[in-house]
Amino acid sequence: MTQGYNRKTSPKVIGGQVQRKNNHTKTARLGYVVDRKPAGKGYRHVLKKKDIHDFTDIIPSWRSVCNGIESIILDAGDEFYDGLYRHYSYEGTGIIWLSAWTDKMWIDLNNDYFVEHQWHFDKLGVAYERKSDEWCCHFTESQAKAFMLLHIFLHELGHHVDKLQSKNQNVIKGGEVFAENYANKLFDEIWPAYIEKFGKP
Repeated sequence: MTQGYNRKTSPKVIGGQVQRKNNHTKTARLGYVVDRKPAGKGYRHVLKKKDIHDFTDIIPSWRSVCNGIESIILDAGDEFYDGLYRHYSYEGTGIIWLSAWTDKMWIDLNNDYFVEHQWHFDKLGVAYERKSDEWCCHFTESQAKAFMLLHIFLHELGHHVDKLQSKNQNVIKGGEVFAENYANKLFDEIWPAYIEKFGKP
């Protein structure tokens, strides 16, 4: 998942030890960055950078919960994950990745995932059908965008909030349960504001 990083400038080396640059302000303290990578073959972005900024405007207490977020990345599509949060304990910061959507717009889900998220799909008006031991969910672009923002993004943000609530704001304790509950609670809370801002999916 982590991409290689090429330094633009090399820090000085003294006695075999790489020296710190004279930059004592953590990147995230200067404000987070929204970046967008190519979606990749077979995938498409249903989110724009502007969608992230517009959506965070309706998240309660966003100014406090975004504290320490370094980047929000609209990433290439990946068959194994919808989103990802990575915490960097040394810096005390975090990055959220949101994967591009499949080009065909519909997705196959195992029964456990479908049952857990069926109420989201019903709320968004997603059409679905059972196929053997899987469920095929047919999304429109606006429904896919809503699911990415109202569930996947909020779930990954939940991991960051979990970290902020720890004693030293540097440990994730609640894990998937906390993140899922956080996302579900906010989904209902900001649903009316989402429709006002983005329209009904």
